[in-house]
Amino acid sequence: MTEVTLNARASSTWSLDGELDFASVPAVWPAVAEVISENRRVTLSLDAVRHANSAGLVLLVEARDLARQTGCDLRLVDLPAELIDLARMSQCEALISGG
Repeated sequence: MTEVTLNARASSTWSLDGELDFASVPAVWPAVAEVISENRRVTLSLDAVRHANSAGLVLLVEARDLARQTGCDLRLVDLPAELIDLARMSQCEALISGG
């Protein structure tokens, strides 16, 4: 089973560490949603994500949607190339880039 963790880094900055896939995303989503819901500004770094598939893309799209609903300024940074490529192929790059 793959794992991913959400780790606090600095003031309003968190990072995802591990693999974002069908097994790990449902387990980490509640923590991501809580951070977004409880903060007005969040920077989420994905520099420690070693692998991601479409489940990871869905997590980012849902995170962006929740941020809009709760008034959180969400910045997604250090996105892995494979997630950017997947978003581009799915025609949803603007959703994760904030566009």
